[in-house]
Amino acid sequence: MNDLPEFAEEYGNAERVRFVIVGVAAGAVVVAVGKLWLFPWLGELANSAPCHTVFGFNGVAVLWYSLFAGLPLFGAVVVACTTGHHGYKILRDGQAPPLGQRVFRPTRIKRGAKAKVVGYLNVLACSPLFALAVWGVLQAKDLANQEQQRKSCTKTANPSIEGTSTIRLRLLAAAPHVKR
Repeated sequence: MNDLPEFAEEYGNAERVRFVIVGVAAGAVVVAVGKLWLFPWLGELANSAPCHTVFGFNGVAVLWYSLFAGLPLFGAVVVACTTGHHGYKILRDGQAPPLGQRVFRPTRIKRGAKAKVVGYLNVLACSPLFALAVWGVLQAKDLANQEQQRKSCTKTANPSIEGTSTIRLRLLAAAPHVKR
């Protein structure tokens, strides 16, 4: 038998550069969307949440549940779809990295019990995020109940959050010469 270690196939230099360029471009888009649209919108929504309902639910409760339960649950689903699928392939093939998988640096192929451990760790990588989502549901419930007792509603000055009828009234008030 051959006792020399077996190594997985590596990506070429051109493919590595392509991964870096695509990753940097995707990261820049995510950061730009977050800074220019998501975070300002989320800040305004957080300021005016007591005044709004989302599908019949209190805006504050939706905000708390989204933050404490929805965000970890979304992360768990993403991790389950990526590393979980990778772990499934490792368990199916009995080796890590799985058959046909290329790597970025020299990586020895593991087989047997070591490969199973790696496969199960990949499959179960989403478990902490699921546990965090369950814990978040309990925290969000308490926070939403506390906010429900306050019942404070302060209107925001941002028209993108307010209804269109309020915008129309503001425009009419700003232009007194227009017939109503």
